[in-house]
Amino acid sequence: MSAHPPNAALSDLHISPAHWTRRSEPTLMDQIFEELGIAEYLETFKANGFENWSVVLDITESDFDALGVKLGHRRKLQRKIANSRGLSPDRALASPRNTPAEERTGEEQKSSTSKQDGKDRSGTGGPQGSKRKYRRHPKADENCPERPPSAYVIFSNKMREELKGRNLSFTEIAKLVGENWQNLAPAEKEPYEQQAFSAKERYNGELAEYKKTAKYQEYAQYLVEFKARQANQQQGILTNIDSSGRRRFKETQAGSPTQYGQQWHRK
Repeated sequence: MSAHPPNAALSDLHISPAHWTRRSEPTLMDQIFEELGIAEYLETFKANGFENWSVVLDITESDFDALGVKLGHRRKLQRKIANSRGLSPDRALASPRNTPAEERTGEEQKSSTSKQDGKDRSGTGGPQGSKRKYRRHPKADENCPERPPSAYVIFSNKMREELKGRNLSFTEIAKLVGENWQNLAPAEKEPYEQQAFSAKERYNGELAEYKKTAKYQEYAQYLVEFKARQANQQQGILTNIDSSGRRRFKETQAGSPTQYGQQWHRK
């Protein structure tokens, strides 16, 4: 497919960002999960703040662990994320601040498996268990101005419109979009980058105005309370771990005098 000409009119490229989010993102996320064969996680993801595809793009390995996503399933999703970002389709995306499981040592993988087994035994493993125990992300602010699309997203939406009516699967379309974006010259990307810049400027202005409203103050208070709850939950986990460790230490110490005495007499 030929690349878009650099002199394409910006008016031809414009589609309301808010329109994309309300109409396409929930359907996009559902469709991706269905196609990857991981639809079983949809309810859990959305219940824990991953409410649309743009949020899923920032998922980390620690999120996968907490949500109980199996290793094979998370790798499928990471490859799709890499493709959506315009990277090579066969390149898996390493989640930020974490090490991919393929690069871990055998001991590290055993440790990770052991932790997951512990979750399963306590009823918190898998999609349903994680839903009750974990919510890393707060609910989105429904009153906040819609985030502006990136240059790649603008290009992607325009190209998807052009491909409508062709008998292509979602995967094939995503691959075409990614490849075409990578092949665009800087001058050909410029119209999309200009539109993305203008959208960001509008967003910043709208956001500044929104922060003056009572709705924003309500959401800011919700965030403070959410973070406090998360901190309390984390502190509770650490306290339980510390108590368990102290208990095991005391049990070990209680048995040690006899053991040491027997060893001393044998000598």
